[in-house]
Amino acid sequence: MPRWLAPVAGVAGTVLGLATNLYSEEFRRALTTSGHWLSSTVLSVLLVAMVASGSAIILYRLLVRRQVIHELQAGEFPIGTDALQYIEDEHDSVVGRSLHYLEVERDSPELVVFLHGLGLDAEDFRPYMAESKFHCIALTMFGFNTEERDDPHYKPISLKSHLQLLSYALKKIRGDNPGKNITAVGFSFGADVLLLLKRYAGDLAAGLDIERAILLDPNVNHSTTTISSKVAALTAADPLDELVGILHSARDVNDLGYLCNYLRKITSKNLDQVRRHASEVVDTWRVDGYDQFLDRVGQLTTVVGDVHIIMSFSYEQQFNGMARAAQDRGLDISNLDCSRSGHFDLITPRFLRDRLEGLLYAP
Repeated sequence: MPRWLAPVAGVAGTVLGLATNLYSEEFRRALTTSGHWLSSTVLSVLLVAMVASGSAIILYRLLVRRQVIHELQAGEFPIGTDALQYIEDEHDSVVGRSLHYLEVERDSPELVVFLHGLGLDAEDFRPYMAESKFHCIALTMFGFNTEERDDPHYKPISLKSHLQLLSYALKKIRGDNPGKNITAVGFSFGADVLLLLKRYAGDLAAGLDIERAILLDPNVNHSTTTISSKVAALTAADPLDELVGILHSARDVNDLGYLCNYLRKITSKNLDQVRRHASEVVDTWRVDGYDQFLDRVGQLTTVVGDVHIIMSFSYEQQFNGMARAAQDRGLDISNLDCSRSGHFDLITPRFLRDRLEGLLYAP
């Protein structure tokens, strides 16, 4: 159907509708009177109707254009040769590939960049982004796009290369959005990624100019890597038994539902990449206590302006000890909080609306 047909039909329908309903007597007289069908009365009706219809079409187009601007748009960052100054490992091939993302642009001074959990992707933040008041970008990390699952060009890369590639993407985001206050929100593995930026990306992460980082359920020591340890142990040939074992770790029916959805998502991805990252993350947390975690929080503060940490009820056994350890170091624990939500509840629209917007609107 031609694109011009709908507006023309709309104008014609409006003209006829107004003419036959508002001025039915004049309209019938004009049609039945020979030689007088273009009387001044009918012409005035037609003119008014066309102006009204045209105005409605213009208003509609403006509203649609405004809505399109605020719609979620899928995009990708092409990884060019300039990324090689970031990637140190000669065996990790990334040039010529892409990093996928979701974005919704809004007239807001705040730009929120979301980083997903292990084996998840940008789609996990779509519900909140659709209703958010802020300019939002959700990155899908390298190799975690569903369409790349069986693509031989997206072979698993190391966690170090992954962090360096993230710095590359964040630099691009900063360059494309000068003057905006960037907040990085990391969930689970995405929070670990932020904690490890300084360690793996070093000076490359120093100029990111990120206003604040919000960490949602990062790992704090070996005791919190339960699911990652199980994912790391998945058998390449037939992981069914191990996947069922992960379901057995559910605390209640709601947690079981979240885990079922989680396993559905990670099994739709490149499991070799998911398993490799899980193994490397577990290796970085092979300690007890909270000194390593607090050291990494301190390192993150050299990259971003402010760090907020929100834990779910899944961390209630670790929270008190972690808070006391931070206090013993003389740290301000007002940015450390334990919520009443479950692990996966931390990325629901309701939670993000209440907690994220509260932090961004705070003085």
